[in-house]
This record gives sequence, C-alpha cells and structure tokens, in this order.
Amino acid sequence: MAGSDNLKGKGFESRSTEEVREIARKGGQNSGAARRKKRTMKSSAKLLMDMPVSKQLTAKMKMMGIDEEDATYQMGILVAMLQEALQGNVKAAQFIREMIGEDPKQEMQRKEFKLKQDEFKYRQTQDAAAAAAEEETSSLADDILAAWEKRTGGDGDEE
Repeated sequence: MAGSDNLKGKGFESRSTEEVREIARKGGQNSGAARRKKRTMKSSAKLLMDMPVSKQLTAKMKMMGIDEEDATYQMGILVAMLQEALQGNVKAAQFIREMIGEDPKQEMQRKEFKLKQDEFKYRQTQDAAAAAAEEETSSLADDILAAWEKRTGGDGDEE
C-alpha cells in the first residue's frame, strides 16, 4: 500500500486488542456526538423556519394575500424565491417548481422506479411459474419412474 511506511508502529496491527477496542469505542462516542449535534441543528433550523417574521415582512405578505398566521420565515423564503422567479431568475423558478412537485426529472425518476417495480413483480411471477412447472415436471418424472418400477418389479432391470 502506498504511503504505508509512515504508519509503522501506529497502525492497528501493532496495537493490543484492548487498545484497538478503546480507540473504536472513542470513535463510536464521537460519531454519536456528531450525529446528535447534526440532529439538533436540523431541529433548530426547523424551529427557526417556523418562527413568525417581522411586522414589516408580515405586512408585505398580507398584501400578497398570505394570512398573518402563515407569515413564517419559511413562507418568506418562498415569497422571495417567487419574486426572483418573476424577475427572470431561472434557478428560483426551478426551486419553486421543485417545491410544488412538478420537476420533470423527479417525475421521470418516479416513472422509472414504478417501471422497475413492475418489472421486478413480473419476474417474480415468471420465476414462480417456472418453479411450479419444474416441480410439476419433476413429479411427473417421479410418477413415471414409480410406474416403471411397479411394472418391472422394483429392481429397474427387465430381462
């Protein structure tokens, strides 16, 4: 492995089982702390997005027909993106289109996924039918063999 010379004496292979276990334990604890921090950040962001906006922004939204109770930062971002889209910002228009679920790429991906699901189900039924046909053929062969053994007296040799 390239660059492994600088790891001599520092890798896991030169450490005792207890040392490796301790290092892994600390790594797991740090990973959990990082996940908790990210989760906290996500919930904080959601909390901020649902907070009511200033009176000035609420007044602007009210002029657009948005109820005062719906005047949150999340709504403010959507209003700002809509205004940008109306001024010709293509990225803002794409953002709005994605938010309302009319993205052609996403629709195409949904259709492809549905087709793959249908194909999978079709193959499952085909495989089940083939297995049943094979089982039926096997039992027919067993019946023929049993009849042959009965006719020949069970030893399989008729002379």
